[in-house]
Amino acid sequence: MHVTMMTIRRDLASMEKAGVLTRTHGGCVLQAPFVPERPFEEKDQQQRVQKLAIARSAAQLLSANDSIYLDTGTTAVHLARVLPPDRNLHVFTNNLRVALELFGRTGVEVTVFGGTLARQNPDLVGDIALAHVNGFRIDVAALGADALDAQRGEFYSADMATAMLSAAAARQAERTMVMVDSSKFGKHSLTVAGRLGENDTVITDDGATETDRAALRATGAKVVYATNS
Repeated sequence: MHVTMMTIRRDLASMEKAGVLTRTHGGCVLQAPFVPERPFEEKDQQQRVQKLAIARSAAQLLSANDSIYLDTGTTAVHLARVLPPDRNLHVFTNNLRVALELFGRTGVEVTVFGGTLARQNPDLVGDIALAHVNGFRIDVAALGADALDAQRGEFYSADMATAMLSAAAARQAERTMVMVDSSKFGKHSLTVAGRLGENDTVITDDGATETDRAALRATGAKVVYATNS
């Protein structure tokens, strides 16, 4: 690799801290599959039935007059499609697909946070977006995730800018809903977007294993299992 041993040790330490691997004597082993950042269209084609079921369950947890942050994920687009029209909701988002889904919708007011357009996804991110998120109090942060480690009680984003927005939205929210399908369990990604606790609700599909279900309960978060019916 034409690098020094010190460089290799630093790189391995960084990847171990990120949860990608565990260092051993003279080597390392992968902790779990690592999820890279993928284009929006590619992600949108995966687990569509499960995402829709999760979105429908998330919509049922919203109350009249709630202010909601919908994040950059594809599940957020599904949630935008099934938002009830009779609850006078205020949606905050930096997801341009969400904004277009809600364009002209009655019973929903939409505020789009500004920012820098991401390269692979129709999202506005960066310092401007963060400043806008931090300027509002919201009732519910509805967040997706690229990966979730139930044993550690952490969920991840493959993009650092997205993870920073998710963390900021969760701080500004009274409660957080983490919408993640079971195919993402037991995996890791670049950045920890949040850690599960008593103020959180995890909404997933019924494909979660008993081991993951027990680990999710141990975090203290409420867990909702959406069905496809």
